[in-house]
Amino acid sequence: MAKIMSHARSISLPTSSHPLFASAEEHLQRLESSKGASSSSPHASACKKLDGLKNLYEYLDDVLQLPLSQKVLSHEICGKWDEEVLDGSLRLLDICGAVREIYSQMREIVQTLESSLRRKRGGDYLVNEIGSYLVSKKQLNKMICKCYKELKRAEKKCEKRKDSDRDPLVKLIKEVQETSFSILDSTLSFISQSKAAGSQQRSWSLVSKFIQQKGSSYEGDSDIEKIDVELHLLNNKKSNKASYLLETQNPLKRLEAFETSIQELAEVLEIMFRLLLKTRVSLLNILNH
Repeated sequence: MAKIMSHARSISLPTSSHPLFASAEEHLQRLESSKGASSSSPHASACKKLDGLKNLYEYLDDVLQLPLSQKVLSHEICGKWDEEVLDGSLRLLDICGAVREIYSQMREIVQTLESSLRRKRGGDYLVNEIGSYLVSKKQLNKMICKCYKELKRAEKKCEKRKDSDRDPLVKLIKEVQETSFSILDSTLSFISQSKAAGSQQRSWSLVSKFIQQKGSSYEGDSDIEKIDVELHLLNNKKSNKASYLLETQNPLKRLEAFETSIQELAEVLEIMFRLLLKTRVSLLNILNH
């Protein structure tokens, strides 16, 4: 036993003391400490976290390319790291792919409604187009709820496996995965309604609050909820063609801003998906070496 433990130390310690390993750990800690930090907007916060995660995976990839790292991970002393780490990497790929798809579909839904509002046609046409948007978004909310459930399962699994870490490198990979799930959760929340949302009662509650506050910014509601409020109000106005352009100007601007935010996050999600795939391939190559 003493011989095995001595051999384990000779393999793991050089890796954990390597400058690249130290940089990865430092970036991870910085990302962890910034989770609860306030930001100028939910979009800015989501972008910052996702961009930080992208940088973290670039550091992790450098660490995994080290010969010492590959030696540690391929050594039998690491036990069942392959089951836990590879399971985590696969879950991350699936969830990141799902979040990416949700963003893509939301952007299409928003673009369709923008196009309808620009046609400058009110009456039944407007009612039908807004109705189609709300129906499409309701279907997308089912995907979001399913993704949230998968995220919660993955996060619970991360909690359960914490005590099984035997090597600093394996521990680092697991902590990176745990942070990844948390940030993907945060990224998904930007595009979803609040936890209390999902019912007609919630929608009308927001409309009522908007009217009471006489069109103020009703801080505390997500961007997508603010859009819903304005669409509900617009949908219930008997607009003529002369007033239509003025009444749709604000919701159209908000939709355009929301689409820009979605696009920015979607681009980083695409990069993240590729980095997660690259990391999984690296881990499989090490395991099969």
